[in-house]
Amino acid sequence: MNIVANMPWPPNDFMRYKMREHSTWYAGDPDLLADFYENLKADNPMGLTYLVSGERFWARQIHNKSSLAIHVPIAGDIAETSADLLFGESPIITIVESKQEKASQNSKDAQDTLATMLLMSGFYAKLIEAAEASAAIGGVYIKLAWDRELSEYPLPVLEQADDAYPEFIFGILKKVDFVSVTNRTATKITRLVETYRNDGSIETRMFEGTETSLGQQLSEGHPSMEGVIPMVETGIPVIFCNYIPNILPNRFNRNSYQGRSDYQGQETLMDSLDQTYSSWMRDIALAQGRILVPQAYLEKSTNTGNYRFNVDEMIFTQLDYDPTVEGAKITPNQFAIRANEFEKTSLNLIERIVTSSGYSPQSFGLNIQGRAESGTALNIRERKSFFTKAKKERYWYPAIMSLVNKMMLLYSSSELGGKIDPNLEISVAFGDSIVNSTNELSESVKKISEAVAASTYTKVKMLHPEWSEDEITSEVKKINDENGLSPLSNPDNKFDISMWWYGY
Repeated sequence: MNIVANMPWPPNDFMRYKMREHSTWYAGDPDLLADFYENLKADNPMGLTYLVSGERFWARQIHNKSSLAIHVPIAGDIAETSADLLFGESPIITIVESKQEKASQNSKDAQDTLATMLLMSGFYAKLIEAAEASAAIGGVYIKLAWDRELSEYPLPVLEQADDAYPEFIFGILKKVDFVSVTNRTATKITRLVETYRNDGSIETRMFEGTETSLGQQLSEGHPSMEGVIPMVETGIPVIFCNYIPNILPNRFNRNSYQGRSDYQGQETLMDSLDQTYSSWMRDIALAQGRILVPQAYLEKSTNTGNYRFNVDEMIFTQLDYDPTVEGAKITPNQFAIRANEFEKTSLNLIERIVTSSGYSPQSFGLNIQGRAESGTALNIRERKSFFTKAKKERYWYPAIMSLVNKMMLLYSSSELGGKIDPNLEISVAFGDSIVNSTNELSESVKKISEAVAASTYTKVKMLHPEWSEDEITSEVKKINDENGLSPLSNPDNKFDISMWWYGY
């Protein structure tokens, strides 16, 4: 999409409507939910009348101020859990050559520089933020910015998918416009449009319009353009921005390269959960104990003129009525609360929402039953969550590789003048959400050894999955040397038929 002056704004399409809806659920504010579904009648994208057929629970709350409406923030819990599974442990990002046995000093220095750059730029923290936003909205953008006065390193910056207008070629981001409001008055809205292109250029424009129109582009001499650099040419032919889809395909548009939210298809279930909880709380409010008192027992307030019955005063004040006489009784009344029914319904809805979003109930503390389980048992019980995690890693892996390479390019360019070889190969290893204890790993390795079912190399790799090939090989050699084992004449463990034939 080309953004030009005086075009209608914002673009009205179904995908962007769903982003706004999911963003509202993620925000978790009851007033925002009520406003969104109430305003949907007037702000209906593309005239899709079925979107408002059968009013949602939240659509009925906006004018019903006396009603008790409770929101259960399950949407926020889902997004946060997704981010925790992916980046609760920071990924290990290394220069491949620096971990080899005969690594050059250049690669070791590059590894030190890379580690400092990722740490000081806040790269790992941005991954957690991005993963949470991506799970909620369906995807996220991470762009690179730089300012020598702020930092000597490139800075990763998050851009939200509902503020972005991308162009893809075969799923690869070619260009993207980020639109944000910089100033708003009663009659005018100023918007900033930042365009990242795959030739390495970054263009910045300002438009002054209204709620429904982008308006005119402002000239460079306009006061609103002060401090804005209209065009940056890096000379590096890459787009300094990456889009990471949450997961694909998008079920609303299977041909779209924009990811789907974890909430896709769960909107009515989350709405029903809030309705159930609200009914439960309303049941509690209505079931409060009551004392039915004859009007003759009431006192009239001299200030408000309202009648009241003071229980404490009744204890010390002589009444002129016999409380045993019919019609003069003080009757306590306590209504029943349908707690079991509401709890079962709520838990059923929560479990349905969680599993439909791609996670195991155990990841949210459901169906645990007070058991402390080993890493292996947790892996089995949380298999669905780990499958979802693995699927999302396939989208994050190339994005992280690309972003780190671009940071190295920028750092070594004339823009920042840093010293690092951007051509060095890097590797990315994701953390394991369930870390097996040393005892469990040792026991597993012991059983495998007793069964003569694995080589020393395999056993070392099991105990140290984060090690490089050179580190593993070096450790195997040390173990063999310490145990007086000579290297095998057949190191590749290839089967020799002559040895079998002679009974060896």
